[in-house]
Amino acid sequence: MKKIKFYLEYRCYPMWIYDEDDTLIDNCTVSELMNQTLIVEALDKIQEVYDSLFKDNNISFEFVGFTEQQDREDFLKLVNETVYLIEKKLKNGYEVENKIKM
Repeated sequence: MKKIKFYLEYRCYPMWIYDEDDTLIDNCTVSELMNQTLIVEALDKIQEVYDSLFKDNNISFEFVGFTEQQDREDFLKLVNETVYLIEKKLKNGYEVENKIKM
C-alpha cells in the first residue's frame, strides 16, 4: 500500500508520498485531495506557520519556535485535525503516518 507521511522541513510541503517499496514519489498533495479545498488550505497553513518558526536572513538561519505555548497547541491541533481528515478521505488507498511532533 502507498504511504503518506507528514514531516516538517523548512520550505517543503508537509505531505510526503511514498510507494509500496517506501521510495519517495513526491512532496506535494496527492491527486485524490486536489479538490478538497479545506484540506489543501490547512496543509498550506501548516507549512506557512512552520516556516515562520525560523529566522532566515543573510546572516543566520535558526529555529526560533513558538513564542506562546497556546500557539504551539493550536498548531498541533490543526496538524492532528488535518491528518484525521486525510485519513478518512484516503483510508482505502494510503497508509497515513503523522511524524509531526513538536
